[in-house]
Amino acid sequence: MNELTLRPARITDLPAVYRGERGYIQRWEPAHEVAWQEQLERHLTRWVNNVERLTVAMLDGQFAGYSMWMPEDGLAELCTINVGEAYRRKGIGRALLEAYRAAAGQYGYVRLSLCVRADNPARLMYEAAGFVCVGTAANGYLRYERVSE
Repeated sequence: MNELTLRPARITDLPAVYRGERGYIQRWEPAHEVAWQEQLERHLTRWVNNVERLTVAMLDGQFAGYSMWMPEDGLAELCTINVGEAYRRKGIGRALLEAYRAAAGQYGYVRLSLCVRADNPARLMYEAAGFVCVGTAANGYLRYERVSE
């Protein structure tokens, strides 16, 4: 079947977002897990305050991933994008990335930005979508930007 749908997030999606973010930290940045957990209230507040910019991907009715962006210094910053491991390589990340671009455009943003670890394979998806590396962020991640049509 593989029916992909994207929808606005609901507050009831936040536990799944929490699990996705925690899983990312555990896999890619395990040395930061304790500090991340200590900042959980800040993360939760950020997710709640930006729930209107949080998109959920459903595949065959199952929660498969999400993305969230925020306005930041005159551009639209992709804060997080996550696709569950069982759902990867099915076009969900590309669909979420496109939804971010479209939503940011509806708010008048043409400059898009995101940061990614240099060893994260998602970097290739961003480059294929027209994002260009413009330097390194303070946290050591690569900073990418794109000017949308």
